[in-house]
Amino acid sequence: MIEPASESVPAPLPATLYPLADSIGAVSLVQHVGSDKMIANAARVSFGGDSDAPLSKRDEKLIGYLLRERHGSPFEHNLITFKVVCPIFVDRQMVRHRVGVSKNEISGRYVEVAERVYIPSQFRQQAKSNRQASTEADERLDQDAAAGLYRSAWESAYAAYQGLLALGVTREQARGVLPQALYTESYYTFNVRSLLHFLGLRDHDGAQYETRLFARAMGELAEPLFPVTFAAWRSLDEQHSA
Repeated sequence: MIEPASESVPAPLPATLYPLADSIGAVSLVQHVGSDKMIANAARVSFGGDSDAPLSKRDEKLIGYLLRERHGSPFEHNLITFKVVCPIFVDRQMVRHRVGVSKNEISGRYVEVAERVYIPSQFRQQAKSNRQASTEADERLDQDAAAGLYRSAWESAYAAYQGLLALGVTREQARGVLPQALYTESYYTFNVRSLLHFLGLRDHDGAQYETRLFARAMGELAEPLFPVTFAAWRSLDEQHSA
C-alpha cells in the first residue's frame, strides 16, 4: 500500500517552464548528474581530500572561493540536460555557446516543419545608441500595423513552404523559405561552468528580451539542483554590480 505523502515532503521541482507564456515555447528539465558536493569533491581530490560525507560549511566556503578565484574545472564534472522549444532566432543566439555545451536539434530535412510561430505581444523599437538592442516602443510605432505585416509575412512564407512540398520539392530545400519566428526544438546539455557562463551573458540587460526569458527559465530549473553554487554565484555577481 502506498502511503500518502506527508506535509514535510518537499514539492517536486517544476519539470517544464513556459518563458513566453504562449504554451508553445518551453524549457524542460530532462536529466541531471552531480551536485554541490561533487563540485567540492572535484576540487578536493587535488590533495586527496574528497569524501562521501554530506556537504559541509567548509565545502560551501570552498565553492564560493572557487567561483571568486575563477577555478572553473571543478564545476565541469556534472551535467544538466534541457529540452528547449524556442523561436529559431532565440536558438541561433543560444547555439553560439559551444564550450561545455552539447546540442541536438530537430531537423527540417527529416520531418515537416510544424506551423508553430512566435508572435510578439508587443513590438519594440530599435535602440538609438546600441545596434543590437531594443527599447520599449512609443506611440509612434503602430502596433496593429506591425502585427499585420508580421502575420502576413509568416503566413505567406509557410504557405510557400507547403506549396513547394506539394510540388514534390525536397524538405531540405523547401525549408529555405521559412522565417526565424518559427519554433525549433533541441536538447541542450550544459555542465555547471558552461551554464553559469551562458546565464551571465544571456540573462543580462544587454541580451535580447526573448532570449533572456529562456535563459532565466533554464537557471530557475537548474538552481535547485546546485543551490550552494548558484547562491555563491549570484552573491558574487551582486558584488561585481555594486
